[in-house]
Amino acid sequence: MNIYDIKRKANELLVNHDKLFKVLLYIGIIQAIFSAVSTLFDGVVGGIVSLIIAILTLTLSHGAIVASLKTVNNMQESIDEQEDALVGLKKIGHLFPTYFLYDFIIGIICFVVGIIGFLIIMSVSSVSIEQFLQLFTITINGLTVSQAQIVNTADAFSNVFSILMLVICLIIFISVYFSLKFGLFNYILQKYDITGMAALKESSRLMKGNKWTLFKLELSFLGWMILSAIIAGVIAMLVEMIIPISFLASLIESILTVFVSVYLYEMKLNVCVAVFYEELDYEDKYENMQAQDEGM
Repeated sequence: MNIYDIKRKANELLVNHDKLFKVLLYIGIIQAIFSAVSTLFDGVVGGIVSLIIAILTLTLSHGAIVASLKTVNNMQESIDEQEDALVGLKKIGHLFPTYFLYDFIIGIICFVVGIIGFLIIMSVSSVSIEQFLQLFTITINGLTVSQAQIVNTADAFSNVFSILMLVICLIIFISVYFSLKFGLFNYILQKYDITGMAALKESSRLMKGNKWTLFKLELSFLGWMILSAIIAGVIAMLVEMIIPISFLASLIESILTVFVSVYLYEMKLNVCVAVFYEELDYEDKYENMQAQDEGM
């Protein structure tokens, strides 16, 4: 599957994109309102409010999946802007377990890797700190510090930094890998109503040999993402200069940023991934039908 063909098909489907644009915009605005509300609270209360908001909005993005699949299947007229935008909230009881399981599995894997890396860093850093203390003691006692001692201490701290960077890179790699591996679970959940671990396993099966294609597809939007971030930064500076009320400024910043990101890349990215999924699903069904015909 070629990402250029996926993008070409997405461009053809996005000729009539008004309804999809509104769905994504509504979802972003709802998220922006929730985020702005969380800034009103500080301390423990703020933490609790942020947790509640994170739970409530975990499935909010599912409306984008619904609208994207309708777009890819030439059902743009059946997109209901408000209904589809709110489907993630309305069906949270049904959707939440699968979305939570996805985040939990990736989170726990990264956490375990982080803990292992932390233990390794602690064991190495204890040696580094010991060497540093020895060097410090020699210095304050007015004794001569040898070049070898300085080099050994510098090497020890360099090793700690190298291990730290390695652990960070490993966590990022693992996070990206499993995000790609399970990345189609929400489309499977929507199209076939397969939930929980079964949805993740089905995504893993479909993504065998296809992770690199999805990675390249998403990476191809990096330039637009950077441009969107730059524009968002400029918007934030201007809004904060004009509006002194932090809550109102934060809300307006978020809404304008959502509009920019949806217009620049999110709409096309969502459709591209939906095209990618439907192509995979079609090929998988076709191969299964061939296998059944040959077995008869």
